[in-house]
Amino acid sequence: MKKILLTIILFPLLLQAQTGDLEIPETINQNSALVEQFAQLAPMGINPYLTVFLTSICSKVGFHNDYVATNPFFGSWIVLILFGLLFSFTALVGTVFKTNKATATIGLVDTYLSNKAALIVNGIVILAPTFISNEPTHNEIVYQAGFLSISFKTFLILGVSLYFLIIVMAFKFFIDILIFLSPVPFIDAVLEIIKIVIAAVFIIISIISPVTSVIIAALMFFVSLFFYRRSVKLINKTKYLIVYPLLNLMRSKQKKLTDGENLSILVLTNKKYGKIKKGVIVRLQENKNSFELIQKRFLLPNINEKINLNEYTFHQNHLDIILSNEDESKSLVLNRTYHKYLDELSKDYNIEISERKELKLNLNNSFIKSVKSFFNKSDIAELKTIAK
Repeated sequence: MKKILLTIILFPLLLQAQTGDLEIPETINQNSALVEQFAQLAPMGINPYLTVFLTSICSKVGFHNDYVATNPFFGSWIVLILFGLLFSFTALVGTVFKTNKATATIGLVDTYLSNKAALIVNGIVILAPTFISNEPTHNEIVYQAGFLSISFKTFLILGVSLYFLIIVMAFKFFIDILIFLSPVPFIDAVLEIIKIVIAAVFIIISIISPVTSVIIAALMFFVSLFFYRRSVKLINKTKYLIVYPLLNLMRSKQKKLTDGENLSILVLTNKKYGKIKKGVIVRLQENKNSFELIQKRFLLPNINEKINLNEYTFHQNHLDIILSNEDESKSLVLNRTYHKYLDELSKDYNIEISERKELKLNLNNSFIKSVKSFFNKSDIAELKTIAK
């Protein structure tokens, strides 16, 4: 949170700093280009594939501002076709699959992956002129890494935009989860269509009036920031219990149960463990005949907490597996991925299975059939109770 606020504070300083060695007209021109870059954030935070696809179309037909016109990424036919296909596919998944609550989990996974892709797409859009252009960077501070030179302004724009997308798309995913948990039929698909329309409108606004688009983006950011802490726990639970099991269908057993060498599985904390808070996705990893919980953090050192599993037992439910001690003062959650390996985990961890559920999971079906049948309405109902 402190880093986000620091970035916001540095942003106006960046604008003012440009007036030092530049003439006033040139300064206004550079700041105008900066606003046009940030204008892309509002639609990007809603639908990254549509943002690139529609902006590329606008660039091709001559409807653009200076930033869109000069960015080589938007001028590529390959980019236009690729993102057109990606948008079409995700739009199909986000509407057709979401008309049924059982298959809506696939749409939820698609949303999660789209949010991750937005960070990469945004970085490519911002850095594309640096990759392709050989023009000098004038008197700007430049960071060099091998053959790549990035100006301080570009570096700061990249940092601010990534933080914006992390916060805004987390809140958007939180809203998607609440909609997913709602009992109203077809609401997921209808709201997906509404989001596409809103994103398209924001793209047009970003070209016609970049300042208006930046103001919209700022409002989106502060609203998302206000709800961010409240949404993190539900996001983590949904990612861990719904999204990760579906993604794990494409992973090997070794990647699910080890870090390549040692026994290592992903778990969700059901209680606080030292510095690790409740509702956090961590690794339960073997370390020299003992075990520890490892919380990985972006740009910060990992948090490691030793854990004694001697008095723990497995309690198998339909949606998850609870690993807890006798008085349940300490508790971890394992998702559906580990139902298939429960006996093996019981042996490896030397932990008794105190409760079992009769499960009807068709894990040996084809990939598509497994995805469609992986969760049912009772699982969604159970997730609602867990999410409270």
